[in-house]
Amino acid sequence: MLKRERPFDSGLPPTRDVKRPRIQQQPAEEPIEEIISSRHLQDVLYFDQNIDRALKTIRTFKSFLDSILYSEDQHDVPRKRAILLEYLESQKPREIDEETVFLPNLMQTWGFAATANSDKLSSAATSILALLVKVLSNHIDFRDHGLLLCKTILQQSQLRLLARGLSASKSKEYVIAPCIRLLTELVVYDGGTLARQVYAKRDLTFDTKILARNLALRKMQSQEAEDIKRKPSVRTTAIRYLLANFKFQNEGAKADMLKQANVMRALIDGIELDPSPIIREIVYSLTTYIINDPAVPRRNKSYVFNDRNLYSLCQLYRVDLTEDEVREDRKPLMEAIHEMMVTACTSSEVGVVKQSGWYPPNEDDASIEEPAIASGNTIDLGLDALDWNSKFTSSIPIRNWSLGEFILTLRPYAFDLERQLLISIFEAAPELVAWFFVKIAPNFTFTPKLTATWIGYAAFVYSAVQLPIPHLYNRMSHLPPPVPVVIESILPHPLTQKVLRQCTSNSSDLIKFFAVRILTVAFQKLRDVVVMFQDNSKNGGKLWEQAIEKLITEFGRRCPAVKDITMLYSTLKNSTTDNHMQREATARLICLYYEVTPQVALDEKFDVSIPLASALQNVEEDMGTPDEKELRLLELSHLVKIARWSPSMSWWSKPKALKFSPFMTLLRLLVRAPESSVEIKPLVASIVKDCGALQTETEIPALDALIISLADGSDFAASDATLQFLDDCFKRFSQKPIKYEDDKDTLLQSNAKMNDGPISLLRMTLLEQSPFFEKEQPEHVANLHIWSDRLRIALSAIGEPNVTGPSKPPKVTSFATPDQATFIQTNIAELKLKCKNSVTEEPVQATIIEPTPETTMITSLDLTPFLPPPEDTKNTALTKWSRKDLAAAVEEGDIASLIMNLASHHHSIRIQTLTALRTFINQLQSPSCTYPEKEQLYILLSELVETAQPILETGKEFSGLTTTWASHAVGVVSEPTLVMYPKVCGFLMLRPRWRVSKMAEYWTEKIILKSPEDENEGAYYRELIWLLNWLYEGLRTEADVDSLRKTTVLEKVFATFLSPALGHGNGAKVFELVQDGPRLEREASLQGKIRPLVLRIVCRIVAVGGATTLITRTGILAWLGEVKSMSWVGKEGNVFLERLEIVIVEKADKARVGEWSGGTI
Repeated sequence: MLKRERPFDSGLPPTRDVKRPRIQQQPAEEPIEEIISSRHLQDVLYFDQNIDRALKTIRTFKSFLDSILYSEDQHDVPRKRAILLEYLESQKPREIDEETVFLPNLMQTWGFAATANSDKLSSAATSILALLVKVLSNHIDFRDHGLLLCKTILQQSQLRLLARGLSASKSKEYVIAPCIRLLTELVVYDGGTLARQVYAKRDLTFDTKILARNLALRKMQSQEAEDIKRKPSVRTTAIRYLLANFKFQNEGAKADMLKQANVMRALIDGIELDPSPIIREIVYSLTTYIINDPAVPRRNKSYVFNDRNLYSLCQLYRVDLTEDEVREDRKPLMEAIHEMMVTACTSSEVGVVKQSGWYPPNEDDASIEEPAIASGNTIDLGLDALDWNSKFTSSIPIRNWSLGEFILTLRPYAFDLERQLLISIFEAAPELVAWFFVKIAPNFTFTPKLTATWIGYAAFVYSAVQLPIPHLYNRMSHLPPPVPVVIESILPHPLTQKVLRQCTSNSSDLIKFFAVRILTVAFQKLRDVVVMFQDNSKNGGKLWEQAIEKLITEFGRRCPAVKDITMLYSTLKNSTTDNHMQREATARLICLYYEVTPQVALDEKFDVSIPLASALQNVEEDMGTPDEKELRLLELSHLVKIARWSPSMSWWSKPKALKFSPFMTLLRLLVRAPESSVEIKPLVASIVKDCGALQTETEIPALDALIISLADGSDFAASDATLQFLDDCFKRFSQKPIKYEDDKDTLLQSNAKMNDGPISLLRMTLLEQSPFFEKEQPEHVANLHIWSDRLRIALSAIGEPNVTGPSKPPKVTSFATPDQATFIQTNIAELKLKCKNSVTEEPVQATIIEPTPETTMITSLDLTPFLPPPEDTKNTALTKWSRKDLAAAVEEGDIASLIMNLASHHHSIRIQTLTALRTFINQLQSPSCTYPEKEQLYILLSELVETAQPILETGKEFSGLTTTWASHAVGVVSEPTLVMYPKVCGFLMLRPRWRVSKMAEYWTEKIILKSPEDENEGAYYRELIWLLNWLYEGLRTEADVDSLRKTTVLEKVFATFLSPALGHGNGAKVFELVQDGPRLEREASLQGKIRPLVLRIVCRIVAVGGATTLITRTGILAWLGEVKSMSWVGKEGNVFLERLEIVIVEKADKARVGEWSGGTI
């Protein structure tokens, strides 16, 4: 053997031959055979204990089902569907009971997989069953076969296999996912027909620990996006199972599911990591089937929307949610998320918020009384006498604790949707405003800095201050709300005096403008709150006045001094449009200081004459764009208001910068631009009224006549000399008003004709000063004479008598031309017409709101909608139940309909019903009956038969009230989660035969006078609604009404209508619901259903012939009068109640009622 040669020495390490990898030959998959007939399919699905052959069988069947469900060739689908139908028919057993096993070969294969510990075969078997159920649910011909298959899967042996798969190791996703898919198909099959049966076996189908674990199984290790269509994760599959239950389960089951905190937490935690389509499904289901479902109690909703889960949902605001498919028929995903969050957090009817306005929580709000007035040796503590007032020294107690904790996690300064959500929560629960700002104040200083965070936070605070004032809480409206809570809604904690002073002196115009705007809004809100407090103080109680004083004091501690604002105003230059806006806003703010807190504003000396003169000069110049002119006029109106409050303001002294005095300049502005100076006219009128120069006793004030006389028109324009003369006359009058009053008295004594109407004292001044003007300025006399004549015509037109003096020129009445006289008289006539229209509007509206008996004919109420439903002439309920399995007959209402036949008018039908009920009771006793609530149902029906049989054997009709009660009780005992379940079961345990005459009285006392056994919120109102629905549907004959007459049932029912706990309802809505039964059933508010149901009971009693009983035994007419006196009833309510009164009197026995009332009715 030759020696191997040394490799070429290249300085590199020697290379080695790379070892060739071993290639493993994958066994080629056997081709899947095509199913050509039902017999072929039967042979394929034959049970085989060989795992490989069993897997091949399942793959063949899966291919066949896929070709039906996802076929590209739709022409071949009917043939394959027919093969499947023929096969299912061949497998259907002849006798079907609760233990029947459908498709035993598949079930045997599934069980064998578990016995052999073959996860692969178990996964395949579960998957094929889920696929088969899905195929069967897509065509009506397979409905019965699908029901039979689903019931087979719901048998205990199969459910154990499902539970085993669901609880498999986390790594075995291929085992877990098919089991969840199969359960989902069972829930949704045939529109949720079997959903209740699935949840009834929740120990195996809805194990909360296992479900919560599966909801947390994401594909976190994968770098690729989840394919939710082809290979969804276990979490996605579990989410769809849970959402299917939300959709198809009844309110009792949903309420129970929502209590499972670990499941709800697993559903929502990390939701932002889910694919967008799954997020949309979650949001849609929570909105539609939880939030907007009025049957789900609010307390149970709060288990889902607690602070932790709300925080997790809020994370959706902070991620980028892009959807691959954008459709026009649905809202964008982020908009849907935001609507869900807002509804859940702000709706008191379908959401989780508890409304109480600004008032604190208290166990018994109505027990808090106003402290008694101090007398003798007692000390009047005022607001400090309230026990809960001391709770606000260090913290703010709140009702909505979960929402309070949640809002602290929001970042309204960074995300606009979070800001909108928080503002909506503040509006729904005003108590949280104080809670939020007090909590965050130590962590966020509001020192002005022009950063994105500060700007966002400033915008949020401004929106919070802009919120409307909440209504007073009904149960505590006799007391003022706590001042520390109210002040936080007006000027929140972060806006301290120091911070606001820094804002007003900041170099940034944006920060300055923010400070001015938010202070303006705060002052306006304070003014409205003070007005509301003052209105309540008129009804008695000094606490409101003390609260006003304390509120203004606290506000003064937080807002900057008026000198800081006036200093800011003086630094603003009147050059650009932006500065015009700032000057107008700042002037408005100063004006609010004087208007809302005058005692604070007047402590500071502010010489308003200088800025007023400057503003008047700017208006006189009439320069700039239309927007700038409008801003100048607004600024001027604010300064005029400030000047009205200023004690040092002189309206009649002419500044150096102006041609005329401030008053004359304003009057000239009114003459030249009446439309743009609307806000200034009331101020000028108040100045004139204080001065007393012009009378205001006529319909049209003399000021209007003066303005019309000075207006340009008909070849006339008042000259500056005339205006200066008028200005001088006003000044002279203001200095010596008593002198001109004496001149007027002297003139009236000399001329008796002048006593026909009021006379403006300014005319005395004009008569006195006219000669002097004629001598000093003869060149302007003509203009003065024309104006004087115009003024005389205008004053005469409004009702003032003509005034003449010895110094008057003889031809003074001929200076004004006929056109000028017509111009003036036309304008006065238009003013009179406007005045008359404004006066006559109110009586017309009053006539419309409160029509008189002479103008409106009120007809009696139509009782047709309130009559009992007619009896079924075919009596299909006698046999309909027998064609269904036991559970379906109960849950679909067939047994309840059968029971109602006991109240039939035909004796034979009543006897047949009794026989059918005995047959059904025997089926309940059968060993094969697996209905979960069969024991309670057996007791109910047995007691009903025992009670009805002795009465029916005598040929008498059975009580409609008792029949209806039993019919309603079937729905209660079949659903243990309903609120009435404990009380109904307790009643069934009392005795084997019911006391028919006492049932209504028993249940009225049990529900109205006693607390509910269910601790969930709204349980009392749910029980009360159940009672009222029963009474309404049970009153079918006059005998049923007579049975209530012997007890106090109706009195107790009518008393619930007047309960203050029902609040001040919407009158129009209440009486609309009375006449619209379907809408009443859909009404979300539990309390909102009570009053309409009571009125429907009254209408039903009248409809069945009980009007006489109502009048003579219950005092119905007096009760209706008391209802009409309630403040919330309104016009529509009064009309409805009057129509009801009319029909009650019409339907009653006239002779009996006349004898009873002594002829008064």
